[in-house]
Amino acid sequence: MTEASARATGVGARPALFADAGWPLVVFIWAVYAAATAFSAFPTVVEQLSTDDAMRLVEVRDLLAGQGWLDLVQHRLNPPDGVTMHWSRVIDLPIAALLAGLRLVVSEDLATRLTITIWPLILFLPALLAAASACRTLAGPAAGAIGAFMMVMSPGVASRFQPASIDHHGAQIALALLLLACAMRLDRSVRAGVAGGLAAALMMAIGMETAPHVAAAAALVALRWAASDDADERAGRGVAAFGLSFAAGTFGVAVLTLSPESWLAPVCDALGVGHIAVATLGGLGLAAAVRYAGPGRIARFAALGQVGVAVAVGLLIASPNCLNSPYGALPEQLKTGWLDKVQEAQNIAASSIAEPTATLAIGLPLFALVAVAIWAVIAAPRENRWPVAIAAAMCAASVAVTCWQIRGASLAFALGGVLLPLAVLAIGRTGGRLRTVLALVAFSPATLALAGLGVADIAGLPAIRDGGAMGGMCRSADYRALAAKAPQGLALNTIDVGPALLAHTGLSVVGAPYHRNVDGLTAALDAFGGSEETARSVALSRGAAFVVVCATDGGVTPYAEENPGGFSAKLLSGPAPAWLEPIDLGPDAKLKAWRVLRGR
Repeated sequence: MTEASARATGVGARPALFADAGWPLVVFIWAVYAAATAFSAFPTVVEQLSTDDAMRLVEVRDLLAGQGWLDLVQHRLNPPDGVTMHWSRVIDLPIAALLAGLRLVVSEDLATRLTITIWPLILFLPALLAAASACRTLAGPAAGAIGAFMMVMSPGVASRFQPASIDHHGAQIALALLLLACAMRLDRSVRAGVAGGLAAALMMAIGMETAPHVAAAAALVALRWAASDDADERAGRGVAAFGLSFAAGTFGVAVLTLSPESWLAPVCDALGVGHIAVATLGGLGLAAAVRYAGPGRIARFAALGQVGVAVAVGLLIASPNCLNSPYGALPEQLKTGWLDKVQEAQNIAASSIAEPTATLAIGLPLFALVAVAIWAVIAAPRENRWPVAIAAAMCAASVAVTCWQIRGASLAFALGGVLLPLAVLAIGRTGGRLRTVLALVAFSPATLALAGLGVADIAGLPAIRDGGAMGGMCRSADYRALAAKAPQGLALNTIDVGPALLAHTGLSVVGAPYHRNVDGLTAALDAFGGSEETARSVALSRGAAFVVVCATDGGVTPYAEENPGGFSAKLLSGPAPAWLEPIDLGPDAKLKAWRVLRGR
């Protein structure tokens, strides 16, 4: 690389993975952030549990209480059959180990609070190190610390590692950054190939929303090999190691975490036979292509074409249903009455209508990331074009996922943030330290998000609705008060209340916000969106002992406003129907609960 091209793009020589990536400074940034965040969040950490965080805590506790490792049924959700969750034990295991260890030395309550505080912050460190390594590969030693700083300063990224964030999103971000850092290094390191393949396998096991990112990385890795020089044997070894470890890792995770009967289940929302087929055929096929393809680029591209055909045929045979929308099987009632109202599940167009200010705060940083990615690909010197292309491809996949479902924004900010130091350093090289600092501030996702909020304010758009902790859910103290007066039984509940009831009480619940719970979701929509007579019929047919709603969440108020004479309106405005007996949870409780009187 020439000196001129280095000055233009900020790209420096590529180091070994994690080596000299400014890791002491990265660790210092993490330590300061972790200490400050833990100190401020710990007193109220339980209140910060989202619905998914609360459900993850329930799964971990059930596992420690003796539920089978391969038993993924949440038995207290829509009993008697329960609901088989689409989540992976890969996430449950480290959280359960931490909680079990802390239980040995402190009380149950303190162990829980420490676990949900510590785990997300621990996970943030490898995420920052992987981001720093990827940044340094692209832009030299100074970029590593800049990339880590930008991660910490990105609200969309840092929020996934805040105390109480024990769902799977933080792990997915960390693994995606590790995959990116490794994919950039395959031409220099077989170890990077192994680590990258295992990271891709774990990403697939944890959640299918990262499948496009794995596909983008694998495609660029394969194309880079096919376009390489015949003499570049080291690149071939790294690519083969990636393919083999991806195939073996996916198969190994399936063996360790899936029950025998689930291997043949036609699932698409979790690791299943279709994904195993794709990973096996793709990974082993890529390794075989590296080993047996003839010399020359034409032979290598022909071999890749054969692998692609094998993967497509394998998917069509194993799980053709996975080519459809993952929510295609949901009844229309659940799509319109529930899923379309879940903000993070909305596409970018629907989100722009429902929450225009929040969408601008997300959209402006995304636009900047796309612009920087395009510039980086165009400006990259020839010898560093492939690492930049891999970063841009994974960034493009994450932006596409975000346009489909807004929940993908956090991963987009994390992956796209690896490219931002390129722009910061390129600007800084033309104007010294002051311009570098100004560029760092200007390109910070926090600054870009604030700019989006400023544009929304100037345009007169409505402010972002403040849902509060758990999206407006009630306090944990309310649930504990209910647990004292209703230790067991089945609750007919609004949908978002379900995970909190499971986490803080011994009750079973009908509803919880998970698409596999079709029967329970339908029952909750029928009851709280309909008349008193319909709700009573649902409660009695389900054998519900209680009715529970949270007056501050979105699961009851909209129904009360839409149907002033309906069941939800009567629960909020009172008096309650004669067949319900109120349970006193205290004067400040926002949680409302009633006993079902079967004789009325």
